[in-house]
Amino acid sequence: MRQSASVLAAALLLSLLSGATACSRAPEGAALAPAAAPAVPVDDGVPGAEEDPAMGAGAAQGAVKDAHVGEPVRVDGKQVGKHLQAVLGAYVDPAVSVEANYAPPAGKRWVAASMSFVNVGGASYGALGRMWAYDSAGQRHPVVPTGELTTGKPLVFDSLAVGEQAEGWVVFEIPENARIVRLQYQDANTQPNSGGGFWAV
Repeated sequence: MRQSASVLAAALLLSLLSGATACSRAPEGAALAPAAAPAVPVDDGVPGAEEDPAMGAGAAQGAVKDAHVGEPVRVDGKQVGKHLQAVLGAYVDPAVSVEANYAPPAGKRWVAASMSFVNVGGASYGALGRMWAYDSAGQRHPVVPTGELTTGKPLVFDSLAVGEQAEGWVVFEIPENARIVRLQYQDANTQPNSGGGFWAV
């Protein structure tokens, strides 16, 4: 009996150690980068109501339909009471700086979007999240600082009180031969593929 109890205890210990090891491993494909800036630029589960051949098969897995110029998109933050209404007011290609000698490097060009954000929640809204421009090959391009454009001033705000609005231009630097098909905004404090909006351009 004493020998059987020892064997049983050893088997139980081995089982617990195996379970702990399995539980401590990160799941395959887990996002290790901050949610506001996913590390994988392609095939990152971009939502879309219909499959868009230009965006790849992964784009059709979500249920969010792309908005268009002038259509508002509600962005819900992770915290209770954090809500924005985002609108793409205009899109220009190419975008040009007011500074005559300030331009993108050779082989690149700027495109820009006029965005407005209104705090429609019940609490103050903190810093702006992230935005990207997607090209027809599925590559994602982040916002770059350029200063004032010929079309207007850049979008900047630190926080928005309830009911306040901020608007301005955001600029993306892309390859000269790239064609932008979609813009994305994502709240800074949400999980990937939530708390954001998409616009077709």
